Amino acid sequence: MKSIIQEDREHCFLCGRNARADYWGLEEHHVFEGFGKRKLSEKYGLKVYLCGDRCHRNGEDSVHKNARANRALKKIVQKRAMQYWGWTVEEFIGIFGKNYI
Repeated sequence: MKSIIQEDREHCFLCGRNARADYWGLEEHHVFEGFGKRKLSEKYGLKVYLCGDRCHRNGEDSVHKNARANRALKKIVQKRAMQYWGWTVEEFIGIFGKNYI
């Protein structure tokens, strides 16, 4: 499923840089990962596009290296997902196993 969070695939969701500004371009990031949650992120469109090097994998504040950045993104996406899909917090927890708000 396409992202319900980000329609713009030309700019990083976190820093707003153009895709061409990063050597690797933008990479798709499934916001909820691990233990089958990546498939759920795909199913419900809970993914964003991030600068491959700076915001996704290697930067000091990248979601794969900085727990605070990762949690902040999960919080934003949980709120949007609940609004989009009409879920309560309890329903979200039933699907993803945890509340990030």
